[in-house]
Amino acid sequence: MAQNTIKQTCPACGKSTPAASRCAHCGAFLNRSGSRKLLSSEMPGADYGIFLLAIPLIAVVGLLIVALAAHSFSGLVWLLALTAVITAGFAAGEIFQSPSAWDSGSPLKAMFTWLGLVAIVWPVGYPAYLRERRRFKLGNWLLGALIVEALFITGATLAALITVTGYGKLPPQIIAQEQKNQVLFTADPHWIPDPDDIQVVKTAHLDNCAGKTVGQEVNGFFASPQWQAGATSDGTDFVNVGGIVTYQGKAATAVFQFEMFKDKSGFKYHAFTINEVPQSIYVAAFTLAQMCAG
Repeated sequence: MAQNTIKQTCPACGKSTPAASRCAHCGAFLNRSGSRKLLSSEMPGADYGIFLLAIPLIAVVGLLIVALAAHSFSGLVWLLALTAVITAGFAAGEIFQSPSAWDSGSPLKAMFTWLGLVAIVWPVGYPAYLRERRRFKLGNWLLGALIVEALFITGATLAALITVTGYGKLPPQIIAQEQKNQVLFTADPHWIPDPDDIQVVKTAHLDNCAGKTVGQEVNGFFASPQWQAGATSDGTDFVNVGGIVTYQGKAATAVFQFEMFKDKSGFKYHAFTINEVPQSIYVAAFTLAQMCAG
């Protein structure tokens, strides 16, 4: 039987050894790519490009949700930082498991270079890495990265605008109300209500619905709407507006009550009832949103 006469130098011990996967003297791997295949569970060069493209798209959805739900700048900043760190981590991780990254020695320098570049200057480092991946025998996803980055920046800008403008926030008339299940004021028959109060409420615009007056919202939402002005025994003026709505599949009587400011310059939300049962502030806010959309 012919013997293997091809020799090579072991990079670990420096001795001449027959060509094989391991050195005959010290047992070290002679082929760095082979050692990486074992360390990466026989899955060398796994391409995580699809994940690198998906992460910013998922993040931008999160940014918009945080903007609409919380209007929190700190929440936006945390999500932006998290997006950069996660994509940078994926970049460094796939460099580490790529056999070609080990062909010329340890890839730690390349790993930390791209980790820092993607994490710290994401708008530049992210597409640059998706292009440079071909150096590690991975796909060149530059075009996809540019498209994803454009969508991400657009979404992040929109989230910032939502946070700045307060779009989608509950109107102050609702937020200022501390009690969730406030009962309606009761009119004192000894006090004569100001009839102009009804007109003030009808022609006003709630902060969550600048495109419609309260009167237009009511007419488009309630069946047989009714308006009533009243005053309590301590001189608090209020306006009730209500009508027939569908509640849990059945017809019900709903009433919104607004408390007038003393100087008659405006009003604020006070209470909301369905079939004379006080409702929480969240039910009131949801109903007002439906009234605006209707």
